[in-house]
Amino acid sequence: MENEKETAPEVTPPTEAEEPTPTSGPIPEEAQPQPAEATQETELLSEKKPAPAWLRRSLAWLVVILASLLVGFGLAYFLLYLPAEQKLAEKTRQVLLQNEQIATLEADLNETREQLQKSQGELQQTSEELKALQYSAALTALQNNVSYARLALVTKDLLTARQELSSASSNLKKLIPMIGDKDIETALTERLATVRSNLTSDPEKSLEELRILAENLARLEKP
Repeated sequence: MENEKETAPEVTPPTEAEEPTPTSGPIPEEAQPQPAEATQETELLSEKKPAPAWLRRSLAWLVVILASLLVGFGLAYFLLYLPAEQKLAEKTRQVLLQNEQIATLEADLNETREQLQKSQGELQQTSEELKALQYSAALTALQNNVSYARLALVTKDLLTARQELSSASSNLKKLIPMIGDKDIETALTERLATVRSNLTSDPEKSLEELRILAENLARLEKP
């Protein structure tokens, strides 16, 4: 009975630090990679096949053509368009400068024309004044000849009368172009010829004709 009462050895419970070691047995099937995932990766790799050679060559030629076009456009811009634009700008500047010069010349020309018109007006006025002076001088000289001839006839000085009548004939020729009236010119010429023709034969008639001639000349005076 004593042997039966012997206590069995105490079994200590495992502590928290003591964890069961993994067994070195085979890995369960759940932990192994699934064959579906491997198949998807294989399909993706098979889809990424290299592009065909003709496509690669076409892309290369396309790049070359685009590069050539860009280079051509660049050369055309710098060699053709830019110089042409600069020339156009220079010509435009020259045209504007020429327009300014033309405007200046036109202004100078207008000013010169105005001065010329003014000078022409002054010249015309001076010419008219000169003609008036010449007319007045010729008329006065003829009137003096007639007056002196009348005085000579009154004093019976026929020599002086002939001299004055000869000068009167010369002065009448100068006056005639300035009168501008054929009837007056004819009347004066005929009356002076009558005076000269009757100077010796009929001095009284010549004296009367000289009086009438003096009155006619007085009417020719301009104010």
